[in-house]
Amino acid sequence: MPRCLLALVCALTLPLLRALEPTDQFDLADLENEPKMTPGHFADLFENFVFQYFDYVQPPDVFLRTRTGDCDDYAVLADHILRLRNYTTRLIRVDLAGARISHAVCYVTETKVYLDYNNRAYFKNLVHKGPRIREIAASVADSFGKNWTSATEYTYSYEEGRTHAVMTVVKTDSPDEDPDAKPASRR
Repeated sequence: MPRCLLALVCALTLPLLRALEPTDQFDLADLENEPKMTPGHFADLFENFVFQYFDYVQPPDVFLRTRTGDCDDYAVLADHILRLRNYTTRLIRVDLAGARISHAVCYVTETKVYLDYNNRAYFKNLVHKGPRIREIAASVADSFGKNWTSATEYTYSYEEGRTHAVMTVVKTDSPDEDPDAKPASRR
């Protein structure tokens, strides 16, 4: 094989063999086709992204191109990408008391961790928690030094551009009455 042809083949295939790095510029197709995608690898890729609040979920390619976004952008994208890798994921939005804000995370059932945009730059960027919405909400609220009032599991579709509530847990309700307290509703 001539050297020029060998060099061309190597140049075209070597990038396909290595995992994406946080310093790489990547788009949605790159993430969807990343062969080494795990929750930890996904989280690592976003360590250099910058927080900027948007009152809507950005299209994924805008979020990825600008490397700027918020917890909704990150959680929804994690849900989308990890589901493609056959992970069971849950989007959880936690309403925080006195803060007039909410925070979204993506919970991964198989690994019992949630991905949190606020922890993307830390060595330990996955937060280990049980599957109950109440447990996740308490952990998220603690990370803000706040109390929580309610937390909702929801789905989001990029095609529809809207959320759909699955179930809500209210902190002041009895934990035994939480919609995810019954074994049939656990994921």
